[in-house]
Amino acid sequence: MDGQDGGNRYGSADGKARRVLAALRADIVTGVLAQGERLTEARLCERYRVSRVPVREALRTLAVQGFVEVRPNQGATVATIDDADAEDLFAVRGTIEEIAAARCAARVAGGEDAVVDLLGLLVAEGEAELASGRTERLPELNTRFHLAIAEHSGSASLPSLLRHVSDRIEWIYAMGVSVAGPRSWAEHRAILAAVAAGDPASAGALARAHVERAERHHRGVG
Repeated sequence: MDGQDGGNRYGSADGKARRVLAALRADIVTGVLAQGERLTEARLCERYRVSRVPVREALRTLAVQGFVEVRPNQGATVATIDDADAEDLFAVRGTIEEIAAARCAARVAGGEDAVVDLLGLLVAEGEAELASGRTERLPELNTRFHLAIAEHSGSASLPSLLRHVSDRIEWIYAMGVSVAGPRSWAEHRAILAAVAAGDPASAGALARAHVERAERHHRGVG
């Protein structure tokens, strides 16, 4: 079976690897697979209906991204995010978000306002998910909202830097989305309003405050 998966590296095997990677990552982010939980290849093969090759590739990729820990002779487990790690991630993200939102608003003030419609659609979609009681897609929509701002900031480096921390921040966000979701999306709408108004100072300050409130919520103090 492994030979079958590995026989067409750029065809169906590559597609299986991507599918397993996406499914395993989603199961970790949404808490279906809990932090610290042991991940056996046999169990994952059965869960995703594939052989060991795509499972091994997914585990290697997720280990690099920080979602999985692999120890010699002990196998793989879902990683844990400790308080120090989370604090670092939020600190880095707060700086990136503040700069990106300010620059995005400045570009809107200069007439490059296509991002306003995009952000409006994302906010409306997030609010609709909340209103319906669905939360599964909110972490993904949250990431898309913030990446859209970075991608329209005019910076070549900010989107890349944000993607570096977004995956694990999305994981943290998913842990408390049912509680923090309404406040988070209200803050998104406020950031959108500042960007649409072409107000760099307000957009940057709101984006920074948004991340700081998310950190306080994660620590259970806000």
